[in-house]
Amino acid sequence: MPSKNCLTWVTEELGNVKPNSIQWYSLKLMQLDSLMTIKEFTLLKQQLSIFNDNLKLPPMFSIHLNIYQAKLYLIDGNEGQAKTLLTRSLENLQLLNQSFYSPMRIINIANLMHSLKQYDQSLALLERIESEFQNSRDLYLKLELYGNLGHVHKYLKNYDKAIIYYKKSLKFAIELGVEQQIAVLHEHAGQMYKATDQTELAELSFINALAYAKKDARDSTINHAKIILAFFYIQQMELDKAKILATDIDAS
Repeated sequence: MPSKNCLTWVTEELGNVKPNSIQWYSLKLMQLDSLMTIKEFTLLKQQLSIFNDNLKLPPMFSIHLNIYQAKLYLIDGNEGQAKTLLTRSLENLQLLNQSFYSPMRIINIANLMHSLKQYDQSLALLERIESEFQNSRDLYLKLELYGNLGHVHKYLKNYDKAIIYYKKSLKFAIELGVEQQIAVLHEHAGQMYKATDQTELAELSFINALAYAKKDARDSTINHAKIILAFFYIQQMELDKAKILATDIDAS
């Protein structure tokens, strides 16, 4: 499903359920996650501001609000504020997980450790989940698990392992039909192929990223994929190809 269709569906469903119900909070998290995923940061900030003065939020929902806010702080360069919120969120998630164990929550904890540059600790948690849930049929769990394993191996400069995990995550993204994430995973794989001097595979990955970005049909996703591919061609001194892409980027 194209990301904008998913966002539209969630927004419509929010109007069909009772505000502040369990279902409403679940849908709201989906909406916030979609905005983060498609990099609609201005809209995300607007949505987060709605909850500034609300002290009676469900614990898990409140933790996720802090995580989104922390990631926005990182994007804005406010590393001190981001680290404070991420550390608090990590502590709260670990406490919550002692009472209600969840593999997705462990992945969220590992993701926070990654954001705090605790790469070895993040990797250890993710490898534990990989071992414990290797036979799981939860496609979304596998998508998130392998994608995060790819990320942490990338930052540890284990590029060959990062490629393996990005390709595993890509398999489940394709099964789920999430075009935007398929595009992003092709891009991540392409960056790792480039880092290991596999330029032909890197080019193919970036071309695939653009193809799926077009299927996602969101201008920001398409433009980002074009910029990544154009930059690759510039690095390869294939300037004619880069020029064609550059002139086709929507500047609006």
